[in-house]
Amino acid sequence: MAALLTKVKARMTIHAHRKTRGLLQGDYASVFHGHSLDFDDLREYVPGDEVRDIDWKATARHSTPLVKRYVAHRRHALALVVDSGMDFDAIAASGEPKRELAILLAGMAGYLAVRHGDDVMLVHGDARTTHSSPMKGTEAHLEQLLRRIQAAGRSAAGSRISAQLTWVAEHLRRRMIVLVIADESPVTEEHLPLLRRLAAQHEIMWLTIADADLSTLGGEAGAPYEITAAERGGLPDELLSGAALWDEYHRAEAARRRETALTLRRAGIAHVRVAHSQEALGQLRRLMKRQRRERR
Repeated sequence: MAALLTKVKARMTIHAHRKTRGLLQGDYASVFHGHSLDFDDLREYVPGDEVRDIDWKATARHSTPLVKRYVAHRRHALALVVDSGMDFDAIAASGEPKRELAILLAGMAGYLAVRHGDDVMLVHGDARTTHSSPMKGTEAHLEQLLRRIQAAGRSAAGSRISAQLTWVAEHLRRRMIVLVIADESPVTEEHLPLLRRLAAQHEIMWLTIADADLSTLGGEAGAPYEITAAERGGLPDELLSGAALWDEYHRAEAARRRETALTLRRAGIAHVRVAHSQEALGQLRRLMKRQRRERR
């Protein structure tokens, strides 16, 4: 079995190598100074500076003592919060399995973090349980996280991303970068207090995997089917043959998407939708740009 992370890196290299380099430029620029191996500059000594920081050779060439300054190394922490419930066994708008698209998005974000020397952890689950992983900064660890998302569907209950978000709010005390990967379950006014609490605690970004258009899918008779049913069978064509029903369905879906976008915007959370694996990296880059604008 090919490594999941290998497939993710292949997508990033083949389809959008230049965009990948762009994601790594400037997103984690340090504005702090401290002790590390990366020399920054010299400045005049002031009372309180460490004597060990004095550059004696440079001081010998000037009339006042000079001290070395270094760029501080500060590791960031990325928490991937992924809906891994049964709902992710459905298909996305592109016809691809939602779970595979979630793995691709989590892998891209995690790989960028690991490449930058940051730590990554996973919080995932369904309506019944939430699981968390340790925080590490290696590709081997990221591969394990992706496999956990893949394996979760074998015994998952229905999805409820608010359960995972509540876990994050109650258990992650350190300020982190939190990337939520969810499907198009409604995000409404009742979720706003939780979302605002999370936005105050962490830097949050939200990726929605777009649902398939049910009017284009069907069972043997061409009608939509229930993915959790023991046997795949659509509703009778006679029941779904009217255009008025599909018009109402599309209006309801559009209204639900607008409500989700509005709720996340009110909470100050950057948000994008992803419908296809080919747009995954571009949308992730777009999300990061939106997040930078939100922080300003």
